Amino acid sequence: MRRLWAICLLLASAKALPTNQLNQSCRLTTDCSSAINLRHIQRLERYMRPELSPCEDFHAYACGNWRSVHAAGVSAMSLSGTRVDQRYVDLFERLLREPHAPEHRLPMHAKLLRYYQSCRALGKPRLRRYLEQLPHPASNHWTELMALLGRYGYHEHYVKIEVSQHNATRHMVVVQPHNYNHSLNLTTAIYGALRRHTHAQLPHLGQLRSQFGELDAKLQQLSRPTNGSSDEETLHFYTLGQLQRELPDLNWTHVLQLQLGATYTSGHQLLVDEPPVLKQLITYLNQADARLLQLYSWARFLQHLQKLPHNPLRHNHFTASASSSIGCVQHMRKTLYLPMNYAYEHNYYGKQREADERVIFGVFEELKSQFAQQLRRNEFGLDATLLPALLNKVYGLRLNVGNMPRNASEQFFVDCAQHWRVGSDFYENHLESLLHYYAHLAELERSMDASMRQLWYSFNHHGPELLDNIDATPYFYCLGSIIIMPYAYVQLPFYNAEFWPALLYGDLANTLGHEMLHAFDTYFVDYDAQGAMRDYSEQLLLNTHYVSAVNCLNDSEVIMLNERAADISGTRLALQTYMQQPAEKRNNGRLYFIQFAQFFCGEEADIYHDTGSKRLNYALAQMPEFAEVFQCDPGMPMNPVERCKFW
Repeated sequence: MRRLWAICLLLASAKALPTNQLNQSCRLTTDCSSAINLRHIQRLERYMRPELSPCEDFHAYACGNWRSVHAAGVSAMSLSGTRVDQRYVDLFERLLREPHAPEHRLPMHAKLLRYYQSCRALGKPRLRRYLEQLPHPASNHWTELMALLGRYGYHEHYVKIEVSQHNATRHMVVVQPHNYNHSLNLTTAIYGALRRHTHAQLPHLGQLRSQFGELDAKLQQLSRPTNGSSDEETLHFYTLGQLQRELPDLNWTHVLQLQLGATYTSGHQLLVDEPPVLKQLITYLNQADARLLQLYSWARFLQHLQKLPHNPLRHNHFTASASSSIGCVQHMRKTLYLPMNYAYEHNYYGKQREADERVIFGVFEELKSQFAQQLRRNEFGLDATLLPALLNKVYGLRLNVGNMPRNASEQFFVDCAQHWRVGSDFYENHLESLLHYYAHLAELERSMDASMRQLWYSFNHHGPELLDNIDATPYFYCLGSIIIMPYAYVQLPFYNAEFWPALLYGDLANTLGHEMLHAFDTYFVDYDAQGAMRDYSEQLLLNTHYVSAVNCLNDSEVIMLNERAADISGTRLALQTYMQQPAEKRNNGRLYFIQFAQFFCGEEADIYHDTGSKRLNYALAQMPEFAEVFQCDPGMPMNPVERCKFW
């Protein structure tokens, strides 16, 4: 208690906390360790610059010392991700030292360890090894190699045949024209791999680049949409029989069987984009130089593999760090998503899951209930059909902590690993992992096993191409109506099951609120609770109150309107859920807001998000509660005269 009183006095003198006793209750768990909370408060102090005014620039006040503690480019989320990576390294290195450890008998661990060893053993890159592992096409027709490469997840050239999730319970085969946004960069490394693999004389590098450039230009010309747009509206449902009749110059049954591993009936339903464009592409390719198309396919495939996130061979010139332990783990987290999550669950997170879920799901249900009450007040004046639909979305929202299949047995993971082959060669292992993942997608698309499908739709099974932020930060997955909370988040500084209320709600409630409100932003609002597209946004745009609220947020400096909408509405929802009692605001408000700031310390802008400082300051400036807690005078930056309100 003496330590707590000293910290309270210190932070109070810095205008961070009041001198009153902090609320040390445990709302959703039986024990809240004072030591955990006091250490965390000390951590918050390290990042603060209390001599600055929170009413002028709260980010500078709460995070001003972040850069003196951590290097440039480091954020709280990147630190959490690094800790997760290191735990994987510690696990694999321990298993290498302990060949009789019990983990070797678990379904995934032995294969993960062999994969890790093959990655660590990488020497100088030999891209041709990828090509040597591929089966030989049955003929030199362009569709044979195109479909073969599609089995390994490469389907961006000529005719794209891809299995993707369509809604909360269904995958579909999608057929689209050549991706005209991607072109080939024939590097010396790729050229060398082609020359060594073919064992034949090729045109010199400059000449082949020129030929590929002409082919690129022609394919781009032929594959651009006929209406001048690439909107999703061009996608239409076709049966395989209808597609074959409309585009008879390609044996669609054969191509689908070759790429997806099954014979489809004429009634099998597909999503097809731009049939007239597909027709002119097929006509051209059927008459083009078969040898040039083959070389182009191989080159595009190698370029694709190199560009996959965290491929140790991504760079043309090998560096010693390319096959480092951390680098291999980062690669494996992308390529072997479910096996890696299984290992983390068994060795680390499983020990705390029960306590965490009691707390996290408790806060989640509080937020859902609060938002449902808010919707029922109907401040926008929504009509009698739209309001119930949006309420159904609230009640249908799900949460997955760790992003693992829900209630899966050990046999489920045994079955998952059964057809996944792992040897001692990295190139073979990488291709086999891709083959395993995309074969699973094809099987999921055509499977009628209801119980198995239910398991696979209870989480978001990431593909190898997804960016880092998808498995580093919580996010809303619209097709499954699920909020995914990855392992990197459920640890300090963001969360601990034993946090006192101000710390618990300061980040967890704001993070969950932000992701919940993504379900109601200007884009994702159109997805219903089953992940199907509706016309909710069209109805909302007829509502003048709604349009006015959106326009208030949509200024010329906004990088992503929907992120701002989720920031504002999610923050307001968390405040309404937490600060229902005046005593909480009075005694714990400062600590609550300082904890909230931690998510934004060190965060830089990307294509989806503004800088952490701009996001934090803008969101809290819209909250009258913030100005009240920090006693900001009207007109100060964090207490503007006019505020925006969304949901």
